[in-house]
Amino acid sequence: MRNSKQFVLVTVLLAGVILAGCGGYRPVEPATGEPTLAVDTVVPTFTPINTVAPTKAPGTTVLVPENLSAGDPYAPELGNAGYDVQHYTLELALDPASAFVDGRVIIDAASTMDELGQISLDFVGFEIGEVSLAGAPLSFFRQGKKLIVDLPEPLAVGAPFTLDIAYSGEPAIVASDYVPFVSHLGLFTVPDDSLFVISEPDGARYWFPSNDHPRDKAMFRFELIVPEGMTGVANGVLVETQTDISQALPGGADGDLYVWQHDYPVATALVTVAVGDYVRMESVSPGGVLLRHYVSPERQAEFEQVEATIGEMMDWMSDLLGPYPFEAFGFVTVTGLGASLETQTMVILSENSINEGTMSHEMAHMWFGDWVNLDSWGTMWRNEGFATYISYMWDERDDPGALDHQMEGLAQSIAANESGYPLNDPPPEQLFGRDSYSKGAVVAHALRQEMGDEAFFDGLRAYFELYGGGAASDAEFQAVMEAAAGVSLDGFFEGWFE
Repeated sequence: MRNSKQFVLVTVLLAGVILAGCGGYRPVEPATGEPTLAVDTVVPTFTPINTVAPTKAPGTTVLVPENLSAGDPYAPELGNAGYDVQHYTLELALDPASAFVDGRVIIDAASTMDELGQISLDFVGFEIGEVSLAGAPLSFFRQGKKLIVDLPEPLAVGAPFTLDIAYSGEPAIVASDYVPFVSHLGLFTVPDDSLFVISEPDGARYWFPSNDHPRDKAMFRFELIVPEGMTGVANGVLVETQTDISQALPGGADGDLYVWQHDYPVATALVTVAVGDYVRMESVSPGGVLLRHYVSPERQAEFEQVEATIGEMMDWMSDLLGPYPFEAFGFVTVTGLGASLETQTMVILSENSINEGTMSHEMAHMWFGDWVNLDSWGTMWRNEGFATYISYMWDERDDPGALDHQMEGLAQSIAANESGYPLNDPPPEQLFGRDSYSKGAVVAHALRQEMGDEAFFDGLRAYFELYGGGAASDAEFQAVMEAAAGVSLDGFFEGWFE
């Protein structure tokens, strides 16, 4: 994530230059028919809880019942227990002329506990038309920012089920405790021009019902109805289009259909849709990765100047970190956000951030934060620090000495301006603050120096091989790096996290 307005890194005193800001906010065939889930197709996508779930949200005294939490000690209000989502199908009719959403989500999941009698989902706002299971309506109620669904009979461990939820209305506009530099998370509309979604870390619940925590990743299918002549964009690959669909939009206008499929596990926070007037730009990296971008016509010439570099960047990172883990990669430009976000395979790119610094940072997130997610949002340094560091490495790829010089200057600046809070437990409003980015990058560089290049990069590749498609904790990351180094790293990490 990169915020182009807020997260501009400090002047590096030693080097005498100003570093560009970095951040996550730097601010198969398509399924047919009704989704079904056979018992023998259930593949676990839920990362087990490694710690006892707390009862307080950060900085509050709000109690969070255990079954209404994924167990994240940093953000216990997010996610839910008792089930593992396998697949979401999102059917959305969207028109930038209005914030109104006509939506339906089909959730294929499996019980992870015995006698599961209720399903809790993260969902805020909208009018719910119906919730059904196998065509039969279910009773439901709201509890705070949760949607609670009563099942007709309790489910046993491993039992599959499919929920079908129809909803409509305008999204609630609620400020996030974790991202103070934007007005809200979820759906953004640029009236009569475009719309897009950003959700990290707690915004998916503001545009579709979900288990909104990266411990429960799932595959996605998107069926987007958009105004005629506009393009609907989402994660994954475009598998189908239709035009001239009669009275398909909420106001009764005709629309076009864009169907996207993403058959790799993705966290709800990294799911996106975008609608607008876009030029599709497609190529393949020299190493064979499909690249497809959706760029506003006004930015096409500017984007073309960096398009070839994207393929080189992709292959460089694949050599460094291991093969690119998804089916395609690209950027979709947006207006009016002032930030960019590593939405999986289709990065939300602020139109004022078409540059190698931002683009390399967000690409690095495809490994750090997308392929391997955090099992607790409080350890954001591992996402943002490594993405920042890889971006610096790209900038100085032909001059390792310059990288060392740059990181030494940044380390001195960090030491002279200590934040006063632990790197791995920032206050909520500082989750995407300076430490997560710049101090995290300094830690990454220091770890490389501690381990040596061979062990360091062997460890990173082993980390992605072991935890790819899921989530991992700081302790699990440390264990992988220790195995690669052949020595304990307790003293190293304790020195940075105290």
